[in-house]
Amino acid sequence: MDASGNIVPDLESQSVVRRMLISRAKFFSDNGLLTVDAFDKSGKLIDRQYFKNDFTEEGLALCRRKVPAWMSSKGSKKDPPDMKLLEKALAEIRAGK
Repeated sequence: MDASGNIVPDLESQSVVRRMLISRAKFFSDNGLLTVDAFDKSGKLIDRQYFKNDFTEEGLALCRRKVPAWMSSKGSKKDPPDMKLLEKALAEIRAGK
């Protein structure tokens, strides 16, 4: 808020969230966890809402197990975001744990 009480956009927070969402989509895309394309041919993130059938079984399991924890972690807000939490959880899912 400014001195007059008006809401002012927080551009820094917006860029952190944008970076975090792009990194999450890239992780899912690179690891074959999506049944749809997350990026266009030029490598730009396609702005879309994801539904249950847009994920593989492993992708859904990862969404349920660790994505919420990763989204609220400090690592997700780093530049570049730290994907170790998601990488470890995916390895556990693929190992059948």
